[in-house]
Amino acid sequence: MPEVTIAIPFYNAEDYLEMAIRSVLSQTFEDFILLLIDDGSTDSSLIIAKKFSTDKRVTIISDGKNINLGNRLNEIPYLTRTQFLARMDADDIMHPMRIEKQMEILKNNPEIDVLGCNVYSIDENNDVVGQRMAISNKDLIEVKTFTHPTIIAKTEWFINNPYDVLALRVEDTELWMRTRDQYVFKATTEPLLFYREIGNKYYKKYFKGFPGIFYILRKHTFSLRYLLFSLKYFISSFVYFAYNLVGLEYLLVRGRNKVLLKKKNYSFYI
Repeated sequence: MPEVTIAIPFYNAEDYLEMAIRSVLSQTFEDFILLLIDDGSTDSSLIIAKKFSTDKRVTIISDGKNINLGNRLNEIPYLTRTQFLARMDADDIMHPMRIEKQMEILKNNPEIDVLGCNVYSIDENNDVVGQRMAISNKDLIEVKTFTHPTIIAKTEWFINNPYDVLALRVEDTELWMRTRDQYVFKATTEPLLFYREIGNKYYKKYFKGFPGIFYILRKHTFSLRYLLFSLKYFISSFVYFAYNLVGLEYLLVRGRNKVLLKKKNYSFYI
């Protein structure tokens, strides 16, 4: 049995899915299962996924239903038979050594419950525009939250800590806030993922998360932690909207990075 499952849930991701899959299959750490789980795509995403079905490491799940990301994320651990489970999104690109380095860290630091990593921010053309953390010296640091597709943990952890599917589009942040006092969260400062952020109509992602924000406010009525997060979320959404009106939203997206980099194709950083 392989040591780790890498799971990519996808929905209408035809623009970048093949690149994401190829970056997984090109990992230097080869002892894995790649689980591709379709959430009822209506574009060519499933056809793209099936192109890789001849690779013995690839498992494709498609039931024709669209049940949303949170439900798929909770389904994945129960489809996983390996000790470890790694997250991956359908529009991102893995550094070739991501899994090798994260697995090495977990084995050398068994006290870590969830491990993330630094990321490079890439645009729609696969050009690197920034680096999320300021340092990249391979240190391990304690964190309270993660860039979602960078995490890896024991499969048992995901089973014991399911996503709240009613926290639509903020289910990952709700999970970190709910569990961070009980577990050891760490990240390597080395960038091991190319995280896609497109600075055009980004505010729509915030707006789509409003129902989830209202839900967690009701769920955690007396929590200052959730209240502050929600206030920041609402403020950010309208700031992004205002910047979009004047064609400057891309500046905010770039500003999410601690280090700005000159545009070069992601392959330059491998």
